[in-house]
Amino acid sequence: MFDDTGRRRFLQLAGTGTAASMAGCSALSNHNGGAGGEETESATVTLAVQPDQQSLQELQSEIQSQVQSGELDRMQAQREFQQRRAELTRNAVDEFRNRTGNVSVSVDDTVSQFGVMRVSGDPAALIETLSFEEVSGLFPASAFEQAQAQAGTSTASGTETPTG
Repeated sequence: MFDDTGRRRFLQLAGTGTAASMAGCSALSNHNGGAGGEETESATVTLAVQPDQQSLQELQSEIQSQVQSGELDRMQAQREFQQRRAELTRNAVDEFRNRTGNVSVSVDDTVSQFGVMRVSGDPAALIETLSFEEVSGLFPASAFEQAQAQAGTSTASGTETPTG
């Protein structure tokens, strides 16, 4: 019902790059070849988060009800859905940021409207983030620049400077 092609297109592009990158697992490999106690190199990847699915379904139901009751026309409904979905996505970004204190991952930059972040850290910790319910995938670091370009953002409008 609602058009979300920008995010969908980004994820398609990022997915293509991910398949090529992950084939060799170069972004997350242990470059030192060390065992458990040895220090590993830090890796940088793009991490995508998504809103809580239940919240998203509730939002869609609410807006559909407003359309059916005549409170909103179709265009208003699409705008409302996009705005509120962006808010839910920003909440997922914030939720992930709050969890990074528990793992060896730092958020270097974000494009909140797409729910993507440039993150760096220990490769094992990056993989561990996949268990976080809001995380939808890890992509090559270059996917972050694609998201920035697609969003038409600059540091002042849409990306956020890391806080820590």
